[in-house]
Amino acid sequence: MEFEPIRGNGRVIQGGPSAAGRGPRSHGGAWEPGLALLLVVCAALLFGSQAVSKDWPQTYYEGDCPYYISTALSILHDRDLDLRNQLRGGLEVHGRQIALGRGGQWYPKHPILMPIASLPFLALFGMRGFMIFSVVLLAALPVALMRLARPFAPPGAAAVASALLVAGTFLRRYDYNITPDLFAALLGVAGLLALLRGRDLRGGLVLGISAAAKTAHLFLLPFGVCYVLAMRRGRGVARFAAGALAPVLAILLLNGALFGSPFVSSYDRNVLLKDGVLTVVSHMGQFDRNPVRGLAGELFDPEHGLVPTSPALWLALPGLALMFRRHRREAVLGLLLSEFYLLLFATYRYWDTTRFGNRFLILVVALAAPPLAMGLEWARERAREALDRRRSAPASVAG
Repeated sequence: MEFEPIRGNGRVIQGGPSAAGRGPRSHGGAWEPGLALLLVVCAALLFGSQAVSKDWPQTYYEGDCPYYISTALSILHDRDLDLRNQLRGGLEVHGRQIALGRGGQWYPKHPILMPIASLPFLALFGMRGFMIFSVVLLAALPVALMRLARPFAPPGAAAVASALLVAGTFLRRYDYNITPDLFAALLGVAGLLALLRGRDLRGGLVLGISAAAKTAHLFLLPFGVCYVLAMRRGRGVARFAAGALAPVLAILLLNGALFGSPFVSSYDRNVLLKDGVLTVVSHMGQFDRNPVRGLAGELFDPEHGLVPTSPALWLALPGLALMFRRHRREAVLGLLLSEFYLLLFATYRYWDTTRFGNRFLILVVALAAPPLAMGLEWARERAREALDRRRSAPASVAG
């Protein structure tokens, strides 16, 4: 599969990003829809069978999962966000996981977009709908990664790269765990892909929705602005901002309605029992860990570190050098985003409390799809050239 040449300044640039101002582009391959369908079916069968084989409810009632489920139940049955009807026990039990409303309501601490998205599954399948919802998200992930890699590599390499990243990292263990990190990562990938394809309005809209799904994804917006400014200048930034405006306004309006100020989020209204007194605290004060120690743990911790839990991720490193040479701005964007989130959560006091690997770094794993696909395609081309030389050698000697 050959990449579409982009013409600029009198030159033909194979797959080059910057001359046309639209980022890398490639022809759609005839095999691409079939490969995408194959990825979905294989992922659904694999992760669905794993999930069904486990004892219900197991991880669905561990960690943060009960609070996402309680939020969905409250919306569906009570038509509100007050979790007092769903949670047993007082603030001493649940204060860390809820946000105290200005009228004393127990609002969800976590963003509500994923529980809203899970409502059809809950209505159709009951409590097991959350398990089905998780499998659907995980089955969609390899297709999202394949699409993110497609502007940089042919369909085959992009499909193999996405399969390796899902099967060869801690992501494969999230078949039985409902988490907004996976949900938000899918949205983040979709938004970044829109920007790579020059669709700034859509990119701003989807990245804004991603921020509504996970608060830390708000940082995707300034990175997106910088990329669009470098690629398409002020007009592109205006389109991006117009797209992001509605979801950002929705976040601010929801904050105002629940907590009295658009700039007070649910993470600023947690309740902590301190010296026998219930105190409202901000979650933001928990980003106080030594970043060097935190980063070392994110990389090398036996249970949560990327090195031991995600070996496929390191296959992307050779392709990163290729990406810097051929698509420098996109490589810089991916690298800066990865470094930023690594450093951000290295300072988070509870980064290592996740059950399966470091779910806070799912987006970092996703960003490895383009360089991994490029590295695989480069290796395939070198292998084919070596095979062609070997086949032609006897003929040359005989001649």
